Amino acid sequence: MESLTMEFTPVGELEFYHNAQGFLALKLNETDYPRVQVRRALPFGDPTRFVCVTDMEDKELALIEDTAQLEDAQRELVSRELELRYYYPRVTQIKSIKEKLGTYYFALCIGEHEKNAAVKDIGKNLRQLGDRIILTDVDGNRFLIDDLGVVNRKSMRMLEAYLY
Repeated sequence: MESLTMEFTPVGELEFYHNAQGFLALKLNETDYPRVQVRRALPFGDPTRFVCVTDMEDKELALIEDTAQLEDAQRELVSRELELRYYYPRVTQIKSIKEKLGTYYFALCIGEHEKNAAVKDIGKNLRQLGDRIILTDVDGNRFLIDDLGVVNRKSMRMLEAYLY
């Protein structure tokens, strides 16, 4: 039986920078990769650990065990890129949830702004992770309720019917 092993890249071998066009790039073992992507293996559960660096063809170049091990400037570059990739607005209130033909229509407040989101397969696209809820709409946009304790009671009553 073959076992799965992970080899983490020593952070001293990684040198992130922005290329002339402003995209994240990497120098690794004297090889220059003019544009790279970073992805989290556990995007919501453990956002600083197990970050994969790939080229634009999705070939894995490096695996970072924990971005906290990077020097401050390097960590800032990687963190900024991860924030862009995993951007999700924070929901402060749910105005309404209506269902029509198997699609759920959410009227959300994002800070002072209202946003509508259509969600299919609510059991799959409304996920509770501890005190947080992640809602994914039909376009792949993700919305975050960061702390269930902050959401008002009316919003919680609407949500409870859909949480498993």
